Parts: sequence; structure tokens; C-alpha cells
Amino acid sequence: MAGVTGNEDRWARWLLGTRHGGDAALREQMLAGTLYPWRDEILDRARLAPGDTLLDVGCGDGLVAFGALDRLGPAGHVIFADISPDLLDHCRAAAAAEGLLGQCSFVRASADSLAPVADGSADVVTTRSVLIYVKDKAAALREFYRVLRPGGRVSLFEPVNRLMRDQHGRFSGYDVRGSRRSWRRSVRSTKRSSRRIPIRC
Repeated sequence: MAGVTGNEDRWARWLLGTRHGGDAALREQMLAGTLYPWRDEILDRARLAPGDTLLDVGCGDGLVAFGALDRLGPAGHVIFADISPDLLDHCRAAAAAEGLLGQCSFVRASADSLAPVADGSADVVTTRSVLIYVKDKAAALREFYRVLRPGGRVSLFEPVNRLMRDQHGRFSGYDVRGSRRSWRRSVRSTKRSSRRIPIRC
């Protein structure tokens, strides 16, 4: 798998390789069909202006962050933030290869604790499929507010998984109908088992 050595943390390994099974054609199909449109909508709604500073929380492989750099111009700046050092290293290497390191900062931080990012240092905060994994969402939103300058904007995308099936019942391109049947059987079995367990208070 291109860009994956097997030594990365689990999140980096999934994002850089497992998600598309090491299939370059499938990766391009996912980018063009799903990921780029989501990225573009996030950035459209962020109302970016040339020279803005954008903080991409949970930057992953840099999908949104690099898209922002294209729009911000040479005076713009993007802060890549993620909990995965391997993904930050991946983004740093990609930025260096494109000659963009001077417009980038890289911080290891979780969405609900952005301590390395100074108060009022960003014009825009973006996320894509990040808060779904964050337990304390209110803390994350407080952090977004803290790091934004007056008049700053937040543009985020969070999936509602039950609405993400296509017209053929596939979830992100995968046929999950069998998984759903297994899940329902498991729930039914769990309910039957729980009725057999006496509960004493």
C-alpha cells in the first residue's frame, strides 16, 4: 500500500491504506465521488478569505487542510491538528513535497483539548467526521470558540450513518445488508438472554 509501512498507529493505517484496501483506483473513486464533494462543501461554508488562518481539527490525511491551502493564497495559513503523530508526519511530508511548509503548522491535539493552539489565533475551524468520535463534544465546541478570533467561523461535517446508504443499500460503497441481519440477530439474542437473568436490587 502506497504510503503505508505497517508501523503506523491504527488510525493512520486505516486512513492511509485499509479504507481503500490499497487499491489506488478505489481510492481515486472514493475521493472523486464522496470525499472531495464533502471537502468542498465544508470549505464553501467556511467562507474563506485570502490570508485567513484555518485550524483543521482531526486533519487526518489532510483532505480538508490541503484543500484550504489552495483557496487561501500565499498569505494564508493552515494549522493541521490531529491525535495521530503518524498522520501529522504524513501531512508534513506532503506539505514539504508541495513546497507549502511555510504556510503550515502541525499540532498534536484532540478536538476537546486544543491546548497547543493559542486563544484567538484562527479565523476558521473545520472538522470532517471528528466529533462523532469525541466523548465530550461540549468541551470540543468550547475549544473551537476559544481559538477563534472575533467573527470567526466553524464549518463541520459529521455523518449520520443511517442516512449515508445509497439507493442500493450500500454504506460507503460496501454491501452491509448481511451485517445488518447479523446485528439484528445479535440484538434479538441479547434480549432473549437478558430475560433469563434474574435481577436483584
